Amino acid sequence: MIGLKSASAIALTVTLVAIAAVRGALAPAYVGSLSGSSCFIVGLVASLVLALVGVGWRFGVPSRGAIGFVASRPVIVDDATGARELPGGLQRVLVLVGLVAIILGALGNHAAARIVRLPEDLGEPSPSAYCLPKSVAELAAPPPPPPPPAVDQAGCALVKRAYALGYAKTLGSCAPKTVAAAAPVSPIAKAPVCLRRQLDEPYLHYAYRRLADTFGSVGSPGEGITKRIDDTRAHLDHTDDLLADVHHAITGSPHASHHLWVNLPDPHPTTLHDRFTGVPRCSTRFADLPLWPRWQAGDESRLVEHVLGQLLFASRFGTSASCSDYTIHWNAPADACTRLVADPAAFLASEGAMASVHAVLDRRRRQIALAALDAKLGRRSLPPPPASTALVSLACLAIDHRGAPTGTTVTIDGEPVTVRDLHVDAVRVADDGPIDVYLALAALLAGIETPAVQPSRGAIEYKPFALVGLDALAEANPFAGERWPLQQPRLVEVFPFEHHLHAFVDDFRRRYLAQRGRL
Repeated sequence: MIGLKSASAIALTVTLVAIAAVRGALAPAYVGSLSGSSCFIVGLVASLVLALVGVGWRFGVPSRGAIGFVASRPVIVDDATGARELPGGLQRVLVLVGLVAIILGALGNHAAARIVRLPEDLGEPSPSAYCLPKSVAELAAPPPPPPPPAVDQAGCALVKRAYALGYAKTLGSCAPKTVAAAAPVSPIAKAPVCLRRQLDEPYLHYAYRRLADTFGSVGSPGEGITKRIDDTRAHLDHTDDLLADVHHAITGSPHASHHLWVNLPDPHPTTLHDRFTGVPRCSTRFADLPLWPRWQAGDESRLVEHVLGQLLFASRFGTSASCSDYTIHWNAPADACTRLVADPAAFLASEGAMASVHAVLDRRRRQIALAALDAKLGRRSLPPPPASTALVSLACLAIDHRGAPTGTTVTIDGEPVTVRDLHVDAVRVADDGPIDVYLALAALLAGIETPAVQPSRGAIEYKPFALVGLDALAEANPFAGERWPLQQPRLVEVFPFEHHLHAFVDDFRRRYLAQRGRL
């Protein structure tokens, strides 16, 4: 048996020497061409690598395992007792020979020369930091090109032959054309101006020159430094605004805050499952609303929510509002807006709406302050933010008695905020009842007047070719007061809700979205 370390040393040496021999690193011609520096670096690198290998190899410690032969097949024996082991010094020499052989092929004269010149290269000035002088050969202008050779003119062969034989005294028009001599050029081209540091330039002088170049547009370096000081002071004066703006961006504070109080029960009461999994996002709830669903008694709250989603958030009608900016407060008292106008801060705090309103107003105030900072620094500022009445709105829908919409203005955090209130008799879910909800919310949110209900035309007679008589439904707009088709169940099945509802929602959004904005 032979120890694993001895076997590994022999195998490693044979492998490395074989690789070096295949690459020609052990050829006498190659070894004889190595300089003294190359030999020294090869020995140094091999010694360092051997020292690192020896830390883990531990040449003087016997192997724990050995390689034996059982039925002429090599096997690894865990117990190395009685195994033959090469001396530690001989193992070290074998590994060193293998390392020298492989390093000979990697480090030649060129690599050794680069390593020897490394300190000098590091000490030389860098062309990216210093202006290095160029040689005369680099600055010399290229020599002028030689004149083109003379070209024989057509039909002059006989004249030249006669002139050569003495029969003609001149060549006349067949004489070679003279080329004008090129204008003399300067032998030394003008070198471009170098703005980097000169080799003999003191560092303080170079720093002063860079400052002068940097602040040259505002005058002397002293004036530039003064301007920088003023800019820094302006930033320090607006430190609270800058930090607050960053805080709003990181925390994702709302860009607008609109609240609606309705004295109806919540159509989606929070369940135990919702407390653990979370309430579905409003964008998910209003993503795919049916156009005109059937309602039954007890769906009054769902009807109000559905109409609000169609008016503001349904994407089928084009540009929509952001549902994350809106909050519906269910189970509100019928006199919610009366309490709100009496004490806005206390009422909003009790309803959990003060935080979002305060965040929006504070974000707007910070943007105005940062715009003033940009103007002070001479920078181009962003357009001014929308008015507070466009960013924050408070509205109440009470089902207790019929009344006209009312509006007033309250002051919150020093900013005016509009409060709108509307009272209706009841929410009907049958026949043309949803039309009343559409008109009520349109009057409350956008101030659209409610049209009067037109008298019924009576039932449509079903005769042969009855479908031709249904053309009147395309002109009977229930949102303009013609509700008689919705009072006939057979007409509701074929009524073109898409046509009339799209026109109504489009008109509502053109008026309403023009009154609103986001930060």
